Amino acid sequence: MHKYIGKLAVLHNEQTDLALSQALSTRLAVPLYHSVDRFTTEDFFLSWRDGCLKLLDKELLKKGGLMVEIEPRYGEQRSWPAPKEGALAQAIGRKTKTVVDATTGWAQDSLHIFRMGYDLSCIERSPVMLELLTDAFLRLEQLDWVTRLTLASPELIAGNAINILPQLESSPDCIYIDPMFPAKRKKSALPKKSMLILRDLLGDDM
Repeated sequence: MHKYIGKLAVLHNEQTDLALSQALSTRLAVPLYHSVDRFTTEDFFLSWRDGCLKLLDKELLKKGGLMVEIEPRYGEQRSWPAPKEGALAQAIGRKTKTVVDATTGWAQDSLHIFRMGYDLSCIERSPVMLELLTDAFLRLEQLDWVTRLTLASPELIAGNAINILPQLESSPDCIYIDPMFPAKRKKSALPKKSMLILRDLLGDDM
């Protein structure tokens, strides 16, 4: 966790239980602040805002921050299971049952896979993303349609997929891999803010 020292801190929100912020600071081995000023050296912050754990840089401190979005994407059918249509379903296979997302990241593909009714496990190696994902999956379990259908959120597994996949008790029907930070980008491809912040914090995905 020492790689975050000087780069990341937990920013406590007075509307949040202090114990939550303290526990998060301890898990990540980073400082806990109650405010940020011009002397603050860290560039990135984790903070609970509006009932969600969010990742912020100094530009986003007054704009809300970034969280793992759990609502269906625009144009996606809001029923469960959603139709197994489109490129993602085609890549996974309509008859597939169990899927492991080996590169979960911001989990937008993961959650789409979950909403299509696949039995999903998610692997994530970044401790920061694990915290954001844990918060998101807890929020997911509280959604009306998830509780009504008594669905469990995807299994979240911490670690490097290279080490974890050979140790799984049973082999999944499909292993989904979508690198968060491709080594090379076309000049016309402009990464979203969420990708830029995470890449600045974590470095390129190797």
